[in-house]
Amino acid sequence: MNESDEQKTAGSDFSPQPRRGEAQGRAEQHIAAGVQHHLAGQLALAEAEYQAALAVDPDSAAAHNNLGFILGQSQQWQAARRHLEQALQLQPDMAMAHSNLGQVMVAMGDTLDGLAHLQQAATLAPDNLQVWENLGRVRLQLRDASGAEAAYLQACRIAPDTAHPFTQLGTTLTAQGRHDEAVAAHQRATTLAPKDADAWGQFGVSLFLRKDLGSARKVLERALALKADHPVALRHLALVQVACGETDAAIATLEQLLQAQPAADESRVDLAVMLLSRGRVTDAHALTRALHDQHPTDERIAFYHAQALAGIGFAEAAGELLGHLAEADSEYGRRARQLLGKTH
Repeated sequence: MNESDEQKTAGSDFSPQPRRGEAQGRAEQHIAAGVQHHLAGQLALAEAEYQAALAVDPDSAAAHNNLGFILGQSQQWQAARRHLEQALQLQPDMAMAHSNLGQVMVAMGDTLDGLAHLQQAATLAPDNLQVWENLGRVRLQLRDASGAEAAYLQACRIAPDTAHPFTQLGTTLTAQGRHDEAVAAHQRATTLAPKDADAWGQFGVSLFLRKDLGSARKVLERALALKADHPVALRHLALVQVACGETDAAIATLEQLLQAQPAADESRVDLAVMLLSRGRVTDAHALTRALHDQHPTDERIAFYHAQALAGIGFAEAAGELLGHLAEADSEYGRRARQLLGKTH
């Protein structure tokens, strides 16, 4: 479901419904109060208001949709699906209910039917920016970059003066390796929203992948000037620093990132690798030990944990771990075999 603050209520339906008497009037008051809480990010209060709306008017499609959307945001998939399906039974042409249900169904693994609902939403509301962005995001999550691109292009046509769809289009183009086109889309987004840290962060990713390290550094620093703990910008600034041979600076940048996001495991592995390269094996071992305990089948983590073990004097444990890894027909299996060959 939608995550950004500006999209907290993007899946809610605020349009007035045909009046059915006093019960619906009271329900609409609860829905209106729920919307205000929703806009403020007070999801528990919003949920309570939508539940109250349904208590007085169980046939309110808007209340079922809005409640289903909130439940989806908290990943209560079964309950969300139940309310969204009820919304569509009551109002089959409610585009946002189709869009929200589609996202929930995809999250539950019902991909084809979920995509059908997302596409139905776009058919019912071809000028609705949010339904196209939802469709694009889900297709990108499913690694259908061309499908995502088509959806985001439509979103850009609908809202040519809105930054977000251009940022998402740029991300989609980056996923296809079309870096020059991605950079152009991100330039458009940052022109439209010069204070949007997310837009600058994704712009920096595209520049980094295009190997324009100098421009990437400037753009990522611009993102961090707007939001000092922006995780995408911090991670990719560290990668720029590594590429430029600035390992100590990259370590400091990743440490800053992990202060804001301690569970960012990929960055924790990157930090461990850099610490090993600087001879800080004790610090590296502390990271890899915790990571290996959490992800015992991750081959990259196992490989660097073995190196950290060897670095602190546990050669036998390191060799055993590399031996298991060497049995794998993979990149890190090959690297483990090479390392074992050098040590025997």
